[in-house]
Amino acid sequence: ILAASRYTVFESTPTTFIITAGDENQEYKNFCARFVEIAQKRLSKEHVPEKHCQENLWLIKPANMNQGKGIEIFRNMKDIEAFFNSQPMNSYWVAQKYIERPLLYYGRKFDIRVWVLVTYKMEIFFYTKPYMRTSSDEYDMNNFNNYVHLTNNCLQKYGEKFGKFEDGNTLPMSRLQEYIDEQYPNLGVSVEKHLFKRMKDLIIDSIL
Repeated sequence: ILAASRYTVFESTPTTFIITAGDENQEYKNFCARFVEIAQKRLSKEHVPEKHCQENLWLIKPANMNQGKGIEIFRNMKDIEAFFNSQPMNSYWVAQKYIERPLLYYGRKFDIRVWVLVTYKMEIFFYTKPYMRTSSDEYDMNNFNNYVHLTNNCLQKYGEKFGKFEDGNTLPMSRLQEYIDEQYPNLGVSVEKHLFKRMKDLIIDSIL
């Protein structure tokens, strides 16, 4: 119970700030302070492992859009300041610590998509066949091309390499299991037994 009472959303998601363009309020000041702390390798406040903080990359995206629209990645505070200064006054933005060393699928980023149904009784149903969505280019922290970093299908489909590696840049979860077994045979990781269980926890946390 005590451990549960100390749980925060940042145990499951990277450090996040909601920034208002043109308004250097406390949230913006907190973001700037955290940026400096990570740049100086003062990482005591971070829940993500140290390996995700070495380049101090941040993802900034509109708070009211989806499908990967308007997302930018930064590693320099001057560039971030210039970006916010160029945006409409009082527009809202999400600034989130970038996961710098994600698990890759043969050198490329991927995400997992799953459908969830929530009834009016707050019953939660988990569709048992999630799938992977892959990027079209090899992951490189020095390449800020969105085709490298974003796996959204609505973005990737316009790339020259879309479909080069997988039909529609989409794979069944069985391929992830095969990859883990091939690359990390000694870990004994089961996608269905271990990953699905954690995904269900995160779904409940998100709804709550």
